[in-house]
Amino acid sequence: MSTNPPPPEPYNPPLTRSEAHAAPGGYAAPAYAPGPAAPVSKKLGIIAFVASLLAVVVGSILAFVAGLQTGSIAQYTDSSGQLDTNALPPGTEQTAVMVAVLSVGAFVVYGILGLWGFIQGIIAAVKNRGRGWAIAAIVIAVLGGIVVIAALGVGAAVGLGSGM
Repeated sequence: MSTNPPPPEPYNPPLTRSEAHAAPGGYAAPAYAPGPAAPVSKKLGIIAFVASLLAVVVGSILAFVAGLQTGSIAQYTDSSGQLDTNALPPGTEQTAVMVAVLSVGAFVVYGILGLWGFIQGIIAAVKNRGRGWAIAAIVIAVLGGIVVIAALGVGAAVGLGSGM
């Protein structure tokens, strides 16, 4: 009799689920077969673009009108450029108030809509939901402040030149 143990049997690890169901000698079918990707909606980028465009257009219109009104009351300023409230005719005080309201309104409208378009444009660009529209929205929202300020200046120059 020998004291040697019998030789070990070959180790076969347990079968995985896909191997257990595989056809003998073949490959297992994949558990998930991706189909064609659904088309991505560009709505998010388009909405961001429209918000940015509205911010610049509406803000510029309000700023231009405020500039026109500013130019019309410029004749009542003193040598330091300050508005002399004692020299204002009775109806011009209303114009001065309207200048303030329109100026603030122009930049508030631009600020709110421009910020909305900027943030939504970033989100749309990151999620690839209308990336081209989103990039355009970001550019318009960032550079639109220059347009609004220029509209205020042009309106003031036109108002000053026409002497409304």
